[in-house]
Amino acid sequence: MDFEDRSRYLCELYKQMIFNYEERKVENTGINGAIIDTCMVTDSSCPYETGICHPDYNEGHYIIVELYETKEQSKIGHEKWVKLFSKEPLPTYMVDVSKSIIRDIIKSVTGHDLNRIYKKNTKNQNSRK
Repeated sequence: MDFEDRSRYLCELYKQMIFNYEERKVENTGINGAIIDTCMVTDSSCPYETGICHPDYNEGHYIIVELYETKEQSKIGHEKWVKLFSKEPLPTYMVDVSKSIIRDIIKSVTGHDLNRIYKKNTKNQNSRK
């Protein structure tokens, strides 16, 4: 598949994901300043993932923290992350485990693996109020 074909393919995948979130959603929980979102995805090596958005990590952008093969596994995983974020202290870091197609393309072009470790920003402690 050449670059143009890949671009068209990715655009189609993202259109599928953008317009049907409610159908793909497994769970979405707001807790302790975090949004924990688990849903079915079309752009990854696994069909389900949990992403966490919190102002103390990755400048408030989502971090994909876990991937799942089944909806049942994703429900269990979601609850695990909700429990983890329901008590203090919050984790000192989170690892982005995303296996999205766009990450694979970027890695093949640049040689850089985008899976990163995001440390907790301790300067932002008041953001959870």
